[in-house]
Amino acid sequence: MTALPPDGTIVQGDALAMRAPFPYFGGKSPVARVVWARLGAPKQYIEPFCGSAAVLLAAPRPAPLEVVNDLNGFIANFWRAVKAQPDAVARAADYPVSHIDLGARHGWLLEQRARLGAALQDAEWPGDAQAAGWWLWGQCSWIGSGWCEWVARGKVPHASDAGRGVQARGQVPHAGNAGRGELLTTGGAVAWEWLHRLAARLERVRVVHGDWERCLNHHYGGDDSAVFLDPPYRMFENVYAGAARIADDVEAWARGNPALQIALCGHEGDYALPGWDVVRWKRPRLTYSGGETTDREAIWFSPGCLPAPDARAQLELFDEDED
Repeated sequence: MTALPPDGTIVQGDALAMRAPFPYFGGKSPVARVVWARLGAPKQYIEPFCGSAAVLLAAPRPAPLEVVNDLNGFIANFWRAVKAQPDAVARAADYPVSHIDLGARHGWLLEQRARLGAALQDAEWPGDAQAAGWWLWGQCSWIGSGWCEWVARGKVPHASDAGRGVQARGQVPHAGNAGRGELLTTGGAVAWEWLHRLAARLERVRVVHGDWERCLNHHYGGDDSAVFLDPPYRMFENVYAGAARIADDVEAWARGNPALQIALCGHEGDYALPGWDVVRWKRPRLTYSGGETTDREAIWFSPGCLPAPDARAQLELFDEDED
């Protein structure tokens, strides 16, 4: 296993500042720093439930082999298309928020599921840029859950910035067309630059679509491999295509591979893994009232991970009185 530099620090460059151009519930960007402090610099990095790929994008240095996977074909297609066709994705995403078009595009995208799922099985397929751009646009415009799920729920687009994620937080001033947010400014200038940076980062990343074990069965090998597991939490597995036993299956796989560098996410108490380190944390409340969520989350680190760094460096994320 490759250790961190002698001083124990993580090199922080442009890769650490990268993030997905869409809001994603349950993303792990708040704890990515802590995860990488335990994973170090592995030769292989695999993320079977990638979603917004927050941990991959926060890697202080890319691994020689990186594989990400998601069962949601729209997510896998987005990353595949951004990797190969950032300009085309940006053009497709460059569109004002429209209630009528949101519904129409939602229906069109749902009709593409079978086609996209089949095409994504070809590892060399560059993705569908129009589907990726429209999905990105809708992901940034849709209120709540239901965007491009199996059952449409009739949601409506945002009429303000609240809850729209990085697209509407105002880090970059609007160049016009008020209400379109950070990502989709006039001419798509921000989108072009942002997506090109992501394309450069993803150049050698393998994007897989399918069951979470698919990328593990075909890609990983050797003890110098890091696996970041962020499956649906226990009692919430129904969001993963109704796979009610997904947490049990993930726990069994992790228990059987303790020599690998594994970080497993869940709610506090979800897993019983003797000999693994458990780091507890709270997610900031996603409202303007401040405070924290009541749900306690945790990350289980396998015996193959690097030792825990000085806890004093983690006080912004963790309670001082926790073990």
